[in-house]
Amino acid sequence: MSFEIPKTQKGVIFYEAGGKLEYKDLPVPTPKPNEILINVKYSGVCHTDLHAYKGDWADHVPLKLPLIGGHEGAGVVVAMGASVKGWKIGDLAGIKWLNGSCMNCEYCELGNESNCKHADLSGYTHDGSFQQYATADAVQAAKIPKGTDLAEVAPILCAGVTVYKALKTAELIAGDWVAISGAAGGLGSLATQYAKAMGYRLLL
Repeated sequence: MSFEIPKTQKGVIFYEAGGKLEYKDLPVPTPKPNEILINVKYSGVCHTDLHAYKGDWADHVPLKLPLIGGHEGAGVVVAMGASVKGWKIGDLAGIKWLNGSCMNCEYCELGNESNCKHADLSGYTHDGSFQQYATADAVQAAKIPKGTDLAEVAPILCAGVTVYKALKTAELIAGDWVAISGAAGGLGSLATQYAKAMGYRLLL
């Protein structure tokens, strides 16, 4: 299977924090040896994207500028870097907040890659999913089963991962009670569904 990849694409970019959002023609990125290139079909919008756009965290983590935001992207793998393993052209893939990490520090070795001092963040330090074609580290990109509705899975790549990890690391067992704060909101509604699927009793 092969795809015809254009030289240019449409995307949303800004050149300074809080500056004009420009919808324009942009070059299609070339994947590095460790990256896959994803033809983005759907992208969610997270409140973190607003923080990135406004530069709210730039004093702590430098913001890449210019920047294409977005970290809830779902699409199809259309190209791969030379060292990529475990993927093939045509696979469905997701772009998450964590685009890549060193995989060698204590945080990474304990499964807390998002705390890595060298973490590469989609839509913050790495151009994200608000474009037709985006790159992602092959190790951190989410594998999506064939036949999945990409429109439904896109927001799961941030909001869903956030609440799932919270429930997973709570070290609960089926039958335990779990309190979900803000259960009526976006993350809360996902947490409620996951908790029920895990066999927990809910305190809303």
